Formats: sequence, C-alpha cells, structure tokens
Amino acid sequence: MTPWFVQVKEGERALVTFPHAGGGPSSLNELAAHFPPEVGLWAVNLPGRQARLAEAPRTDLGGLVDDLARDLAGWREPYTLFGYCSGALLAYLVCRRVVELGGAPERLVVASFAAPDVAPLLRRLPSLPSWLFWEQLIELGGVPPELAEREALWPVLEPALRADFGLLAGYRHRVAPPLPIPVTVLYGTRDGSLSRGGLLGWRRHSARRPVLRALDTTHWLAEEAPGPLAAVIVEEMGCASVTA
Repeated sequence: MTPWFVQVKEGERALVTFPHAGGGPSSLNELAAHFPPEVGLWAVNLPGRQARLAEAPRTDLGGLVDDLARDLAGWREPYTLFGYCSGALLAYLVCRRVVELGGAPERLVVASFAAPDVAPLLRRLPSLPSWLFWEQLIELGGVPPELAEREALWPVLEPALRADFGLLAGYRHRVAPPLPIPVTVLYGTRDGSLSRGGLLGWRRHSARRPVLRALDTTHWLAEEAPGPLAAVIVEEMGCASVTA
C-alpha cells in the first residue's frame, strides 16, 4: 500500500509537512537541509505528483482528510504539523480530524495562509481553460516564481494543481471546537495577499492564543528564506538549533 506520508529527512522529532498546491515531497528539500539532526521531516504523499504521478489526483476533500487523519492517528511518536500556503488548510483540517479521532500533534504551524473561515478561495480557477488557468495563477502569485517561469513543466504540473485548487474551491467552513493544541502562524512582511485580520483570525481556531511570527519575505517563505523559516519552526517546536 502506498504510504500517505514519506520521510524526507531522518530525525527523532517529526515535522509533518503539507506543501503548497501542486507540491510533492521534494518541494521542501531545500528547507529540509536547514533543520538540525534531531528534526525529522515528513511530507504528505498525495496522488497525481512525483512518485504517484500515474495516479489520479484526489478531488474529495472530506475523504482525503479522513484518510490522512486515520494514518496520523496511529502514530505513536510526538509530531508537529506544518502547512505551507494552501497546504495550511489541509493541515488544519487533518489536525482537527485527528483530534476528533482521539489523537493530537504537539503543535500546528501554518504559513502564508489566512484563517480557514476567512481565507479567500479561488473558486473559479480550477474550471478555467489551460491558458487562462496559468495566466491567472501566475498573476495571483499562486505558484512559486521558479515554477511559473518553467513553462515546459506546466502540462506535467497542471493536473495536480487543478486538483488541489479544486479541493480549495469546494471547501465550505464549518464551525468546530477550537484546537486544543498551540498554533503558530508564519507570514512574510511583504506578502500582499494576506491581511492582518486574516492572520489574527487563527485565534478563533485554537483554545490557546496563537503565536504570530513574521519573516522578511514575500508569500514564498520556504523558497526565499529557507534558513530563517527553519529557525522559526525549530524554535516553535522547542528544539535547540538549526544548521547553517
């Protein structure tokens, strides 16, 4: 059976990552190099990309959340969840479902994404024709700059991107009890897509006051500042240090 999570880097303290839309386990390789030995990096392994490219992408958000949460609920070792960009919504929903199943990570870290009840979702984007899909996606800053510039890869990336944005487009927030774990919210000071209110809105989703941490970047924290991003995550996990 294909695992839902794959290990990108070994280490005793597990950080389980949910990359941006269309991203696979290797999309955070550069970030992984900045973590200390004790932090082990895991990544969600979704169909339709990288090692699972031949599989059809998932389009059922509820079923996907259930599958991922059931897997994590069986983990015996402590772990932290990290959701990046649109991956933050999936990380939050999986975290909420894990709690409902009787488990809980040590902490939820979200980056470059507003609170789930107010986050702007591009509901029309997944149904656009290919040329318009990419035009609007790039204009809105919906993919990292290095991917936006590699037009030859677009046909390979498009199915997973469409599926992931389709999951977002179909999301309808339902009120749920605040998470019983700490939440850390990371954002770039030059990210024009986020409002202060959207970031502060995470207060409604945790029983503890969320910690907001700013980095001197745009929306793309992991691509522009992997070292500082890793350092902040390590601090929030309570680990000692990061690599140079």
